[in-house]
Amino acid sequence: MSEPNFSVPTSFQVSNDGSQEEEKKTGYVNYEVEPGFTIRLRKNIDPAMDPKKLRRIVSNRVAAQKSRWKKLQYIDDLVTKSRDLHVSMLRSQVEMASEQKRCLERENLELKESMSGWIQRFISDQGEIEANTAEIERLKKKMARMI
Repeated sequence: MSEPNFSVPTSFQVSNDGSQEEEKKTGYVNYEVEPGFTIRLRKNIDPAMDPKKLRRIVSNRVAAQKSRWKKLQYIDDLVTKSRDLHVSMLRSQVEMASEQKRCLERENLELKESMSGWIQRFISDQGEIEANTAEIERLKKKMARMI
C-alpha cells in the first residue's frame, strides 16, 4: 500500500467555532490532512508518539473517512438513479396511457359514425315500413270495396 502524501502533525489545535456539534465532540481534535479534507483525532493521542504509529493512525483515519465519503457518494448515486428510473417509468406509463386514450377516442368516433349510419337506416326503414303499412291499409280498403 502506498504511503499517504501528508505530513504527520506535530501539534494539534482544537477547533472552537462555537457549534453544538463541536461541543458534543469535546474528546476530538480536527486535523486537516488535505485542503477541504479534515479528520478527527482523539485529544489523548500524544503528538510525541512514534511517527510511524501516528502516521498509521492518521492513514487509517483518512482511509476510513474516504470510505465513508465514497459510500455516501454511492448512496447518492443510487438515489439519483432510482429517481431517474422512476421518472422514466412514469413517462413511459404516461405515453402508453396517452396512446391508449387516442386509440379509444378513434374507436369511439368510429362507433359514433357507425351508430349514426344505423340510426339513419333505422329512420329510413321506419319510413318505409310506415309507407308499406299505409299501402297495405289502402289495398285492404280497396279490396273490401270490390267484394
